[in-house]
Amino acid sequence: MSIYLAYVCIVQLITIVFFKEYHLLVLLFLMIPFSILLLNRKWIHITYCLVTVLVTSLVCLYQNQIIKAPKPKPANLIQGEIHTTPIIDGNKISFTFKLKEQKVMVVAYANKQSDMSIFQRRTIDDFCRLKGEASQPEANTNPYLFNYQEYLMYQDIQWIQTIEPKSLNDCVQGKMSIIQKLISGRQHVTRYVESKFNENIEGVINALLFGDRTKMSPHVESQYQIVGIVHLLAISGSHISLLSLVTYFILIRFGITKESSLILTILIIISYGFLAGASASVVRAVIIGVLVCIIRLLKIKLNLMTPLILSCILMLTVNPSYIYDIGFQFSFVTSFTILLTTKRILSYQSWYAKALFTSSTTQLSSLPILLVNFHEFSPYSIFINLIYIPFITFIILPLCILCFIVSCILPGLSWIFESLLTFLIECSNKFLDLCMQLPFVKLVFIHPSKTVVLLYFIIIFAVFYFMEEKNDQIKFKISLYCFFLLICSHYFFPNVNPVGKIVFIDVGQGDCTLIKLPYNKGNYIIDTGGVVQFNQEKWMKRKKVFSTGTDILLPILKGEGISNIDKLIFTHGDYDHIGGAYEVLQLFPVENLVIGDKLNFGKVEQERIDLAIKKGTNIQKVSEGFSWKVEDFNFQVLSPIKGYVGEENHGSIVMKAKIGDMVWMFTGDVDESGEKSIISKYENVRSDVLKVGHHGSDTSTSDAFVRSVAPKFAIISVGANNRYGHPKKEVIDRLQKEHIIILRTDRDGAIFYEFKKGQGTFSTFKAYRKSRDKNPKEK
Repeated sequence: MSIYLAYVCIVQLITIVFFKEYHLLVLLFLMIPFSILLLNRKWIHITYCLVTVLVTSLVCLYQNQIIKAPKPKPANLIQGEIHTTPIIDGNKISFTFKLKEQKVMVVAYANKQSDMSIFQRRTIDDFCRLKGEASQPEANTNPYLFNYQEYLMYQDIQWIQTIEPKSLNDCVQGKMSIIQKLISGRQHVTRYVESKFNENIEGVINALLFGDRTKMSPHVESQYQIVGIVHLLAISGSHISLLSLVTYFILIRFGITKESSLILTILIIISYGFLAGASASVVRAVIIGVLVCIIRLLKIKLNLMTPLILSCILMLTVNPSYIYDIGFQFSFVTSFTILLTTKRILSYQSWYAKALFTSSTTQLSSLPILLVNFHEFSPYSIFINLIYIPFITFIILPLCILCFIVSCILPGLSWIFESLLTFLIECSNKFLDLCMQLPFVKLVFIHPSKTVVLLYFIIIFAVFYFMEEKNDQIKFKISLYCFFLLICSHYFFPNVNPVGKIVFIDVGQGDCTLIKLPYNKGNYIIDTGGVVQFNQEKWMKRKKVFSTGTDILLPILKGEGISNIDKLIFTHGDYDHIGGAYEVLQLFPVENLVIGDKLNFGKVEQERIDLAIKKGTNIQKVSEGFSWKVEDFNFQVLSPIKGYVGEENHGSIVMKAKIGDMVWMFTGDVDESGEKSIISKYENVRSDVLKVGHHGSDTSTSDAFVRSVAPKFAIISVGANNRYGHPKKEVIDRLQKEHIIILRTDRDGAIFYEFKKGQGTFSTFKAYRKSRDKNPKEK
């Protein structure tokens, strides 16, 4: 039976991908399973697969029509019910709100601590009248970032309503259904954990017992992800299996019949699924648990693969968007891998060999998903998993359960288990800190193309297929060699890539430029952008504060396959230029920090210089006349003067560079007087591309400077709808008067210049995104 279902599942997956990509190549892949069945004259299988294609197509078409149909903008005063559990993070609350005609995402920010008590009272199914302004979620303006707009779209949400916090007072509690009570129960138990346990363990308990990682330390969670053990923080099949066995055993011991025990176990499993957050991995585990109980009730003999494939088919039939959920992908790929290699796992005698083989095969099968989404892989993950799987499963998880139960029944004794759990978690965190110091702890891979991803899956499939063929070990070794050849080629591709790139990254009202030379000869960052964070009271601080460094620049660097920065250049010390550099210096290898040769540095710049010194980064002070050369690429610093003292913008590093047969002028925030000084000192400042100074402010980009530089292109790095009114109309008029092509990050998103052997092309991320988002008929 599992063979029939496997063909159905494969056909379903390919059909869903087709309705996402609308690519003819996907249809060719769809023909492969049908061709195999046709050659073997499996007419019943073909019928099942045809029905699957038809049903899946109808579901996908319906879903696409629903989520892509424009929804009207909600009024300023809306009424409806809270549809999901409110999430409170610092002074922010957010939840899905169901109106009569659509769903919206509601957010509110507490201005006073008294507002937090209003937030705490809100729960699912509350009926509210809310006052606020609706706006559409912003589309991504940079590559490789989490797509929040698409995330909301697949939840059928097109508007975000930012409301006044006091309007959440205008709510009445609705009549909850059983499911809503379970979801509300999760809200109460997670808050109970937060109130009863210290901050070192509250996040771990909520993550392992209720699938809520919102209170996990971002630093620790990031370490779990880097070393490849973040999956251990998710609720999986092992949790459901443990719950099922314990529940069934207890019910039997109380004298309840097997049939009744199985039915009650099913109800408890489903209930726990909602308490655990009903994420994709939890839903999979619950469905499999329920199917296993039903199979035992009906006394049917089926292998374990059947419930797994059935759960996949059911989930994708109800919601095809699950296929793009990373948790869904990891959960099913690793589960399929373990079941397909069960015989080989059991053939090993020692538990260590079994664990090593299981860890290796699951890491291998999930590698393409990891590289597509995170662009990095830790070679130590296999071995760290060997330590952490038994540590989390047999020590931390039972202790979390004990802490929670004892705190409810015997609160006076809970400190014993809490102290032990705290000690073990602290030891674990220190061990992870040591792991992060290992050489090559993370290998960064350039974002793989669809062809490369397909090659990964084909070769990995061949590895597993020939591994099971005992009489064909030569083909197994060849497939293994092919895999290592592919992963090495992928990792070292930047070193042989003849294409260079300059990217003006959209960091809002700030500057950030990436220069990536061909053949990995140099990776330079000019400024990092930065969003000013004002001093906040402790209750207002959120778990993770937005940073242009961690949230924009680092994902782009990883997506470009950059594993270290050769030069990080601070044009000057303003926060909107170097604010995000703190996280970059903290989390990414930087060989040289280039700063202006100034006598005095502001607090923000000095903090980052001190961190760079602590991290072992070389500090280079530069002034006019400093230059360097990498093959045919020349870089010359035009400003500031040596030992500069004065106004920050005037002292910006201004740099002229010859890259990709084009001359570039990078100006930082240099003002008009600084521009005049440059013109007077240098006979030739003509450049093909001008990075407009100070985001298009009227204090820069003077007539004389524009005429002297005489650029063909002008790049303006500026935030959309910024409060300064940048770029100023007179600056735009000045550039247009000289017939200069203007590109702006607020309108065009990230701006790219790709070059190869003296020829290059400009492109923008928003134009690229629009070409991808077109209706299939328009392509």
